[in-house]
Amino acid sequence: MLATENDALKGAKVGGIADVIRDLPGELAPLGWNTTVIIPSYGVLHTRNPSEKIADVTFPFRGREEFCEIWRVTDPRPAPRGDLRPDRAAPPGRPGTEHLLLHHPSIGGEPIYYHDPPGNAFARDSTKFALFCSAAGQYLRTEEEPYVLHLHDWHTGYVFLLAELHPAFVHLRHVRKIFTIHNVGYQGTRPMRKFPPSLEDWFPELFHKKGWIRAWEDTRYEVPTFTPMLAAIRHASMVTTVSPTYAKEITTASDRENAVYGGEGLEVALRAAHDEGRLVGILNGVEYPAEPGTASRAADAGSGDEALATTIIAEISGAPDRTRVPFADEIPRRVRSMLDGTGRFVLSSVTRISEQKVRLMFERGRDGRTALERILSLVTERGAGYIFIGSGADEYEKALGEAFRKYESFIFLNGFYRESARGLFTRGDLFVMPNSYEPCGITQMQAMREGQPCLVHAVGGLKDTVIDGGDGFTFGGSTLVEKVDNFVGAVRRALDLRRDDPQGWKEMVEAARKARFGWGESAKKYAKIYAGEGKPARRG
Repeated sequence: MLATENDALKGAKVGGIADVIRDLPGELAPLGWNTTVIIPSYGVLHTRNPSEKIADVTFPFRGREEFCEIWRVTDPRPAPRGDLRPDRAAPPGRPGTEHLLLHHPSIGGEPIYYHDPPGNAFARDSTKFALFCSAAGQYLRTEEEPYVLHLHDWHTGYVFLLAELHPAFVHLRHVRKIFTIHNVGYQGTRPMRKFPPSLEDWFPELFHKKGWIRAWEDTRYEVPTFTPMLAAIRHASMVTTVSPTYAKEITTASDRENAVYGGEGLEVALRAAHDEGRLVGILNGVEYPAEPGTASRAADAGSGDEALATTIIAEISGAPDRTRVPFADEIPRRVRSMLDGTGRFVLSSVTRISEQKVRLMFERGRDGRTALERILSLVTERGAGYIFIGSGADEYEKALGEAFRKYESFIFLNGFYRESARGLFTRGDLFVMPNSYEPCGITQMQAMREGQPCLVHAVGGLKDTVIDGGDGFTFGGSTLVEKVDNFVGAVRRALDLRRDDPQGWKEMVEAARKARFGWGESAKKYAKIYAGEGKPARRG
């Protein structure tokens, strides 16, 4: 597996890719598949994790020979995972999995991903991951055949181009390649030439040949352009994505005006892959304790108030630069008031603050008010509360801060507070995810595992994991206004059920707790794809 993140290692997680790379290999081993995972060291991971140097590698980049080091992690013992309570610490590395780090000075420092401006999008990331693909591709000369290459997201799409066109990568041409889309919205697009950094800057030797550019360019753009995500979709033996519903959604066009996010311009290629039998959705999983708790939240409402209040106040107070924590002086009073031991109904959200995650909260329904305004009015009217943890886009952070000032029933923790998030999974009563789209989602699985029903937009993996009226609440709509109104309506339904039907609410809590989205069945599906069972012949 080639990827950019791996939560089996300390300091190597940003998002969902890391969770997959951490968990999937361990589930493949009992099925007869040993896994070698290769990610960049980013200049630090080989020192943060016990490692030993095992190889020097020569590879082509920028028209010359470059050198990198390969380090093997000798004791992959991750820090406690963000999706597990402290008493459920992650196990050490599992048998059948080898974790490697590719160290090169040009892929150094933090963060793992840069955020370049729209006019020069992916400039720095595309350069470092094109280098990573070249270096890793040359290291694979040492891999004993036969093997399958599983590539994750756009960052690894350069492998397909090199394997087909570059003479130094002929050894990869006939390897079966599986490509997983974790989020089709990030595609890595860069010019082929003339506008650096470009494909020609990284691999000028390719441009000595003629006749290949048209077959590999992304024709959506006026100048010859290379999109590694598109190259992978076109040339992979199989394309997978992280939920069955998302696999269907990305074959349709986006309609952002109505908050519909489909293939984001790649739907034609994805439909072709689907029609060829090369596109499939496999739901990500989450780990579960050996003996899950069975106590009903309805029976011990409010018992977690003191613990969560203490945790939130401690994390806010212990922030490295408390003067930069928004509302640091007001939060303790508000937390103690909301979590007062009376069993107040608490809505919760833990999320990255982005258009994908929170746009629907700030869109307006038929009455002209935003969904968040209407929901907080409902929450206040019913004597409930809402705790929101997250950080991200400035415009949304500002709007959430304004809601904090206006509504006593709303607490906004602007940042990433790991222990508070864990406590909120345990104490919260209704986990809210109004995402415009969601390839899979893991936080809804984490909340359900703790017996917290979820309220979600019925898209992608959220639709595949939450049953409306069974273990949670879902909403939809064909227009933006309908989605906003239905979102508010779903919150009202949840509040009504809790107030008017305590037994029905208790049954929903237990249904959420008992829902299972383990890796076992998904790993079996991947194993069949690796083996090529019933699937199209190798492409290329």
